[in-house]
Amino acid sequence: MKQKTIRVFEVDDFEKLKNIVESKYELIKNYFFMLKEPNKEIEEYLKNKALNFFITNSVAEIKPKKEVVVVEKEIIKEKIKNESLKVFDRIIRSGEEIHTTSAVFLQKINPGAKIFIKGDAFIFGENRGDIFIDGNFLYVRKNSGNIVYNSEDIGKIDKECVFYDNKRLEI
Repeated sequence: MKQKTIRVFEVDDFEKLKNIVESKYELIKNYFFMLKEPNKEIEEYLKNKALNFFITNSVAEIKPKKEVVVVEKEIIKEKIKNESLKVFDRIIRSGEEIHTTSAVFLQKINPGAKIFIKGDAFIFGENRGDIFIDGNFLYVRKNSGNIVYNSEDIGKIDKECVFYDNKRLEI
């Protein structure tokens, strides 16, 4: 898995969109266009121009063979108001050691990183480090490292999983 940075244009004006696409197509052909709500006219135009777009909280229209992951980090941060819950919106580097209560990890955790959590954890990026969790709830998107949850090694994970009350639920 590789981390990618993408450019996104928020589209709300069809005429401005047409002017930009017509004048700067070669510069923007690999960018993404975000619509806040469905708009058939704009959607058809973007499809005809073979441009990638997505509608917030809806289905994406993406050219084949392109992998795109869009995490609405600001929404996650805004919804988490619990002061004991720490949000890490950065790559956790090899050699880092973190001790915290409940935590959210939005980016990957590199091999060699050690994390100790006394509460719940949400791991949205791939974990390749060592994590030790003593809590009631664990969400993991992908794990190729080591996660010990309530004294039990959960092993490798390729699908989203939730752990709670000594149960494992694959999403």
